[in-house]
Amino acid sequence: MKYLISAFLLTLAAVNALPAHATPITTTINLDTVYTGNTPDGPAPWLTATFVFTPGSNSGTLTLISHLSDSDFIQGANGVTGWGFYLGDTPTSLNCTMGTCANSVLTSSLNSGPVPGGFNLGFGWKSNNRFDGSDTATYTLTFADMLTSSPFMANESNWFSYAHVQGITNGCSGFIVAGDGTVNNPGGRCGTKPPPSVPEPAGLGMFGLGLLLIGLLAGAGSRWRRI
Repeated sequence: MKYLISAFLLTLAAVNALPAHATPITTTINLDTVYTGNTPDGPAPWLTATFVFTPGSNSGTLTLISHLSDSDFIQGANGVTGWGFYLGDTPTSLNCTMGTCANSVLTSSLNSGPVPGGFNLGFGWKSNNRFDGSDTATYTLTFADMLTSSPFMANESNWFSYAHVQGITNGCSGFIVAGDGTVNNPGGRCGTKPPPSVPEPAGLGMFGLGLLLIGLLAGAGSRWRRI
């Protein structure tokens, strides 16, 4: 009898320890800002990542979504990582369950090109497996400890994520980011020429005066030759 009571109490304690009606939490990261280089084709956001987890569990689902258009793509299996994030906790395992899975996944310091602050979760695709168009990739991330908040955080430069977009029209590329950091020399659309400078009103006045003087001198020279 004592054994049954003890077992009942242990079961009751375990049930009470579980989150009551835990609601899944979704973190959405939109890459909609050009850090440097050229602006990708099509409207922003050009890439979206969502992470969904239930508080009290030790895993969640990361979905990478491309909104890239024309010939734009993400690559980066070698060299600069194609798409990177900053995590407050390192996952113990990552498993791609569907979609255009990356050819390499890094969980340490990344080569993020010019984007500062440090990133520690990166995805790279090979040239014959580029992440583009309306591609998606879904990953299950498992952590050692139970999750109480999203592990996706801003790094020391206030960037949550970055990506290196290549294949922009006219053969250009650019680094796009998500977060509240400071951008660095963002360019416009690839091949776009700056608008011609318009002279200030004072400059126009001097220009007109110069034309008038030239006309007067030309007229005086003509009369002199007739004399």
